Amino acid sequence: MNNRKSRGLRKRLLALGGSLALLVTLGGCSTLPKSYYENSSEESSSTTGSIGSSGGAATEKAFTLCYSSGDTLNPYTAATRSNLYLAPLLYQGLTALDAEWTAQPSLAASVEVTSSAVTAVLRENAVFSDGTAVTAADVTASFRAAKASSHYASLLQNVSGVSADEGGKTLTFSLSSPDPNAAACLSFPVVKQGTEDAPVGSGPYVFSAGGSPALTANPQYAGSLSFETIQLKDYPEGDTTIRALESGTISYYFDDLSSGDIPRTTSASISVPLNSLVFLGINSRREPLADPAVRLALSAAVGREELASNAFAGRAQAATTPFSPQWGPAVELKGFDANENIAVAVAQLEQAGYNNTDGHPLSLELLVSEGNSFRSAAAELLAQQLSKAGITLQTVTVSFSEYEERLQDGDFDLYLGEIRLSANMGLEPLLSSGGAAAYGVDTGEGAAAAYRAYRGGQQTLQEFVDAFTADVPYIPLCWRSGLAAYDRSLSGVAATAFDVFYGIGSWHFS
Repeated sequence: MNNRKSRGLRKRLLALGGSLALLVTLGGCSTLPKSYYENSSEESSSTTGSIGSSGGAATEKAFTLCYSSGDTLNPYTAATRSNLYLAPLLYQGLTALDAEWTAQPSLAASVEVTSSAVTAVLRENAVFSDGTAVTAADVTASFRAAKASSHYASLLQNVSGVSADEGGKTLTFSLSSPDPNAAACLSFPVVKQGTEDAPVGSGPYVFSAGGSPALTANPQYAGSLSFETIQLKDYPEGDTTIRALESGTISYYFDDLSSGDIPRTTSASISVPLNSLVFLGINSRREPLADPAVRLALSAAVGREELASNAFAGRAQAATTPFSPQWGPAVELKGFDANENIAVAVAQLEQAGYNNTDGHPLSLELLVSEGNSFRSAAAELLAQQLSKAGITLQTVTVSFSEYEERLQDGDFDLYLGEIRLSANMGLEPLLSSGGAAAYGVDTGEGAAAAYRAYRGGQQTLQEFVDAFTADVPYIPLCWRSGLAAYDRSLSGVAATAFDVFYGIGSWHFS
């Protein structure tokens, strides 16, 4: 078997979902409208021949995935979730996110970030699956297609343009504002220019249509792969792929659980931490909530661990800072308490002039979008938690259209929201003027100003988090997880928020 090094393309997505689903984007793949698949009772009986070390032929089970033949595999225009999830197997970016979600060179030999630009130098041996060299023109065309695509527009929002040197090996991406994590923005997939209808990439596999659709090993790929061929089963939108997994028709299934439903499965499974933040939005323009002491009281009264365990059925992690603890630079950050602190909450309320004993309690309305069991359970539990501090929380559940309208009009006290951060961990949607989730946030002062200082290099990441926890522009509740389920004989399975096939080169059947 050829020696190939597994590199994954990344996934990024901004979706104000949970309660807010305003924008769905992909920085690898996204929570696009869910792909449904028809149930099949067909048994997975196909085999793949491999040569053992003794030279004798060995027969092993075929690794099989689902895809949609009615959809394109072009990462910029694909519409089905199944095809989007295949992107890391077919394409590479200039950078790729590792297991700690930090950017590493991929098609680029090196990447340098300054306050105004990101400079990437192409690897000398960077080639597409057809053997042609990856050029600056290919990268430039891919950048423009990615920026125009709803899947990658948010990831590249702060990248204003690209230029190449005369030698065609060095590309400079201009930044609209400083971003110390901008190298992650270069994880968009690079497609050979002029092959958009039948895209040619440089990932570990190549799509082969033929009579039996499959992904075959890219002969130009330098890493090792356990599967020379990945069979593809066509499941047009209809029933869920989990049934195909249960019947043995496919080998692997991923669900980001954005619907709020956890599929039942007898297969092996793992939780996959996502970059999806569930948060409590605060209208700081309303008098009770304009006082930081009130916002601090709300945060202190929230039991984040309890929310993650109960409201999200254990498919979440407590959010104690504005960044996921899965992100390498955030691992040691200190922020909010994971558990409630009612004494602190009551003290902050009294400081703000609210006290149940003198007949001046705090009463607030929580706006929730209907149709998600996670949201409903979280809203109910939040009301119970805040009541311990003497805060009355009235939940108002409305349709998404009314929910969106009320947020835009500023007609709310609190709202339950969810947003999937981009691969560069940018908080602009929450802390910048006009941000997709900045409803009710003072984007001129406090945490927003500290965030700009951090991005510009004037503050450390911890100093920004300290400012955030003092200002509380919104309340991070938990980071949701997805579900990867797979054939019980499959070993070495891993997945990340940005690549559901992370490390596939070491996956194998027992």
